[in-house]
Amino acid sequence: MSEEPAVTAGTDTAQEDIARAETRVPIDADAMFEFVSDVERLLRLNPHLAIETWQHLPDGICFAALNEMTGRRIETVIRVEATQATHSIVLRYANGLKRATKLMVESGEGKGCRLVVTEHYPVIADARDPRVAEVDRSLIPWVNAIRSHLLGGERWGWLPGYAWWAGRFMPGMLPRQRRIVRMIVWVSVLEFVAFLLVAAIFWAEQRGG
Repeated sequence: MSEEPAVTAGTDTAQEDIARAETRVPIDADAMFEFVSDVERLLRLNPHLAIETWQHLPDGICFAALNEMTGRRIETVIRVEATQATHSIVLRYANGLKRATKLMVESGEGKGCRLVVTEHYPVIADARDPRVAEVDRSLIPWVNAIRSHLLGGERWGWLPGYAWWAGRFMPGMLPRQRRIVRMIVWVSVLEFVAFLLVAAIFWAEQRGG
């Protein structure tokens, strides 16, 4: 399956504004619904959401985080509504401008499905309204991060320890820490490749001599 970027669109209704993003992923709808049902992992995959505290409640979550794109701190309770029959999950926020986030998993042909994420806000008629600054601009990077995570699992899941590394260890860190770790890993890989190249040249020269 090709790596297509998420597609976004905005829709205004009389009651609310909606931000929308979608992408296709190479797993079936049931497996995808199980994946998005892990709300903590899902939110931690957002590359611009630095989660500070996380507490499970009987019907949801209480958490605090910093949105790096808006520079605003979020502290709220999220009520989670999951519906297996429709493969949908709704996260309803107790406070803040964003009212809800809805994740819908739609079956595709063969292996694969489509993930559609919509974020719901009250209508703000005046573009100069200071509440506009609270609109979360990390939706597209978040959906792309979810897709990249799943594609990585399809490609590298056979490696021992990869599921723990990508599914628990990396999402457990703050976004800036993850960026540093990735940089260190890539530098280490490049250094190892350079070492192998030098060793191969030395070995070839020795044999030729």
